[in-house]
Amino acid sequence: MPIATDGSGMRIGIISVFTDHHRRGAHHRGVLQPQVGPLIAALLPPDAEVDLVNDAWDEPDWSRDYDLLFLSCLHSDFDRARQISHYWRRRGAKTVLGGVLASTYPDLCTPYFDAIVVGDPEATVPVLYADFRRNRLQPRYVSPPYDPASSPSPRYDLAAPTQVLPIGIEATRGCPFTCDFCALTGAGIRHLSRPAHSVVRDILAARRAVGRSAPWHKRNVAIFYDNNLGGNFNHLRGLCDALAPLRLYWGACVTFNVLRDENLLARLSRAGCRALFVGLESFNPAAIRDMGKHQNLLREVRAGIARCHDKGMLLFAGLMLSPREDDLSYIAGIPRHLRESGLHVPAYVSFETPFPGTPHFHRLALETAPAFLPNALLRDFNGYTLVTRPLRAEPEAFVAVYRDLLEVLFSPSARLIKFAKDAAHFLPRGRLMPLLYDLYELASESPRIAPGRSLIAGTDLPPPEYGRIPFCDGDFSNEAERNDLLQPLRVTDAQGRVLPQWLSARHAGAASGTSAKARAVGA
Repeated sequence: MPIATDGSGMRIGIISVFTDHHRRGAHHRGVLQPQVGPLIAALLPPDAEVDLVNDAWDEPDWSRDYDLLFLSCLHSDFDRARQISHYWRRRGAKTVLGGVLASTYPDLCTPYFDAIVVGDPEATVPVLYADFRRNRLQPRYVSPPYDPASSPSPRYDLAAPTQVLPIGIEATRGCPFTCDFCALTGAGIRHLSRPAHSVVRDILAARRAVGRSAPWHKRNVAIFYDNNLGGNFNHLRGLCDALAPLRLYWGACVTFNVLRDENLLARLSRAGCRALFVGLESFNPAAIRDMGKHQNLLREVRAGIARCHDKGMLLFAGLMLSPREDDLSYIAGIPRHLRESGLHVPAYVSFETPFPGTPHFHRLALETAPAFLPNALLRDFNGYTLVTRPLRAEPEAFVAVYRDLLEVLFSPSARLIKFAKDAAHFLPRGRLMPLLYDLYELASESPRIAPGRSLIAGTDLPPPEYGRIPFCDGDFSNEAERNDLLQPLRVTDAQGRVLPQWLSARHAGAASGTSAKARAVGA
């Protein structure tokens, strides 16, 4: 789809909406940041005035005027997204929502935006913009199947001045696996790969945007934002061959099966990879089976981590607690499993969360006895608030042992021990870059939980961001509209049963091939 050519005089905003799932209310400029803004901007006319807003970095400038406003959000950010939309609609802007929620629940989203996009941005944004210029904006745009060769080079120049690592790349979309809890599975998204030469093109474009005078790490360190860069081994081998001459250091997310292939790990290392992230999820075999994470072979965890480290790459891994399969003794034993595996400290520990629209969500919704906690709000579906009834403990006991686990795993001594062990492995081999990744990650981890949090759905602390939109009395036509916009959306009733509107998710697989973490239109 060609990029629109006439943007003169247009003021366009692109906002990646952020609600702090830790409830600390603090903006941050971490390494991982949404990459959708530069991509959407590249699909708009080059002469349009584009304001790129990463809500995780800074509060939007509420005094700005927009003609057209694109918004993206995760499930737990949707209340803030619809409030931001209302704020600028009242000031004359047309607003558009894309992302995984828009793709799976377009009817639920429609009342709060002028247009909803289902699917990927490449084929929809130019058409939507042309309709907007003709004053014929449609309420819904559905993308055709994603063409991996259709992506333009993102507008890296818009994000480079503030992003810690401006070279953020997407080489693939989706994942070939069908984990039960994953939003990609819920949307029916499969794995699609971009040509390696177009990935190299984007890296070179990012380097030009950053400039020769930028700090070394901004020019020579990159992040691949793919959900699973290793979803196609043949493509990954070719990509590694194309990356090797660039002398670039980079990190990426892959699935566990990549760690089992020693030759592929060696190829990754030669191509400049110095850090990999894997969703390890659990050391409990029953939980792994329940998640449908069959590619994770627990008997090979230690060997896989060792293989990765031996090739000069640091391994990060995330863990989830399964309220349906984990008991308190298992949770208390997680530090021992981490020591025995050689991982020591995970990147995070969250709750397995049945995000609306996923198979996990619909499976629990059909259970005879309510599987969800009562009065669960959409903002509670963030991974760090318990929304599912534990089967082997009371909710209060489950979150209490979770709090204790965080104190043990992320204590200063635990982080120091991990760094010392990693240094003893990498330093003799002259591998400094993995240790820099390690140091940054360990320094950013904390067991601190915001005061006042229950960590339980329906009673958890409201996000501080909710009170920051400067509405005035004239922004609401009546009290009913005010209440509709300012009250959080509920997912379950007082008994924990799922409300009817959440039982009719749209299966968007035929119209999308998009990353749930990194898209705005079509996440």
